[in-house]
Amino acid sequence: MIFTLEALYTLHIFNNYSDDLVFLPLPVGSSKNRKENLLSVIEKGFEDLKEMGLIVDNQPTEECAQYGAYLKEYHDANYHCQVDQRLSYAPGVDAYKRMAIIIMEVGDNQFQLDRAGSAVFLAFLMEMHPVLQDVDDTIKDYIHSQWEVEAFMRLMVHHGNDEAIRIRINEFSKDTQDTVYLTSNGHLYEYDLFTQMRRSIDSEQLKTELIQKLKVRM
Repeated sequence: MIFTLEALYTLHIFNNYSDDLVFLPLPVGSSKNRKENLLSVIEKGFEDLKEMGLIVDNQPTEECAQYGAYLKEYHDANYHCQVDQRLSYAPGVDAYKRMAIIIMEVGDNQFQLDRAGSAVFLAFLMEMHPVLQDVDDTIKDYIHSQWEVEAFMRLMVHHGNDEAIRIRINEFSKDTQDTVYLTSNGHLYEYDLFTQMRRSIDSEQLKTELIQKLKVRM
């Protein structure tokens, strides 16, 4: 099912929250007043939910309540990841820390909201992302295996067209990590956007870091 951001925020209000969703800020409206902007967003979101069949006779359906529960789990999590600015992910939302809430941007103001195992999400990334599909074909550049300073603009000039995957981490509403993994000339590199430093790693290091960052539990 496809949600607009306004529909997601309407579900968010149904859960009695009015703060921003991590990595999914409130849509910007014409009003500079947050309350007025929020009311405008809810008005559109309510109509969107009605068109989706999640509100019938002005009442949320059971399916609507289920999606609302997913969004509540996403909001209440203290750890979130964002992959390539289009996949927002909150792991460990169940008692066994195996399930995750995933919000995937699939088009212009179009989002899918789902609940799946963290291992399933990792398998999805490994299968669909160009960097991860061919990661075992890369080799470590041992000459540049230690952290080296590299300005972000220089990185963009030399590697702006290379395949890359970006992973941001937010913990307790604060961004704590922002990392780009990229391939160039058969080598794999890790770039820290906070420190603007780069090093070469091998595929096993990347897989280990992915498991750690995504908090994958089998």
